[in-house]
Amino acid sequence: MTTQSDQAGLLFVFGEPGRLLSDAEFNDWYDNEHVPLRMAIPAFLSTSRWAATDGARPRFLATYDLASTAVLEQAPYNTFASTRSPREADVIRRVQLLDRRTYVALQPEFAPAEGYDVREPGPCLVTMQISVRPELEDELNRWYAEEHIELLSKVPGWRRSRRFVLQNAGPAKGTDAAVVAEKGAPPKYLAVHEWDSAASFETEEFKMATSTPWRMRMFESADVWDGRRWELMRTWAQGE
Repeated sequence: MTTQSDQAGLLFVFGEPGRLLSDAEFNDWYDNEHVPLRMAIPAFLSTSRWAATDGARPRFLATYDLASTAVLEQAPYNTFASTRSPREADVIRRVQLLDRRTYVALQPEFAPAEGYDVREPGPCLVTMQISVRPELEDELNRWYAEEHIELLSKVPGWRRSRRFVLQNAGPAKGTDAAVVAEKGAPPKYLAVHEWDSAASFETEEFKMATSTPWRMRMFESADVWDGRRWELMRTWAQGE
């Protein structure tokens, strides 16, 4: 029997260096220590780091594609917190926020654009965190499956869209960890859309895809509808 932790998923981590840690130091630690440790584990299929383009905070995001979320409960990953280097321990002590969520992939999976290569994700990313009342969840999922992703796939510059459901969240780390804890669980559903550039958002196809009656009904009935925009900083993939 397949359990939720046996499923493919996404480790999704917001990051904000804060006033005690420079962006340069934060990014050097992330790129040259933190990510390489994880990419040495075969179940970490790829990692991408993103910088916010929408002026909101947190300003950084890391997404880790997992063959199975069970890897997070197994060695060596589950030993990392107790075997940190002095440098990493110092970064964790000073960083403002590392806000981690684990998601499992939702079906159906949608085919990406022709020629898509996981080693070269779309350089423009939109993340959508959504919560609706339980009685509206089936309709939300049908809207994505029956209308929304199909319309997005016709927009010039669309690369790939994926959906996930929250498995667990936290605990957050950093000087703002308590602030995150007070907010409670994040939204249940996550959609991740990759694009060639933000120019796609100005097209008539995109405007139509995001203004249909069904879409507006879901938007108006949602408890949370939180969209963020990001640009790609760097990607790592197994086999490189």
